[in-house]
Amino acid sequence: MMMEQSLTMYEAKASVSDTAAVLAQVNAIAKKTASTIVLFDAEKVAGPDHIRSAVRHAERSFASGKPIARTLAMEILLYASGQRQCSLAPRFGLHAGENVLFVVMFGGDAELARELLSGIVSFEEHGVRATRAVLMEEFGITAEEIEVVGEDRIGELVIERVALMDAYK
Repeated sequence: MMMEQSLTMYEAKASVSDTAAVLAQVNAIAKKTASTIVLFDAEKVAGPDHIRSAVRHAERSFASGKPIARTLAMEILLYASGQRQCSLAPRFGLHAGENVLFVVMFGGDAELARELLSGIVSFEEHGVRATRAVLMEEFGITAEEIEVVGEDRIGELVIERVALMDAYK
């Protein structure tokens, strides 16, 4: 578990047959606990800093009164994915089948939200992060960019893509 101010991040796993039904349950828990809850596909995330950056940018977008999405959770997924299109951002979230996840919660009663979510996801550390190939494909990172900054800084290139979303608005 990692915390930054009111942001709480957990690793989890879930087996999902009906994505829409599970997301409806998650949204009901978020509403009941006055929390924002986002489930990220850990296999497409560069790590906790990637998520923190997406959350910060999405919060600023909402605060400006000019968000792309109708909900903060979807705005966070948009930033995390580096996409402006709401139809593409869910690729970074929950999907049908076996999921390895980062569960992010903030605001409201995060303890109760975690307790209620435990009926949907299994909170367990998995250590999964996106591979270099996945990050390059998802964020349009070129081999030349990696050659310039170094393999160990690919996460920084992803965070740069998150920040560039503001320039494209």
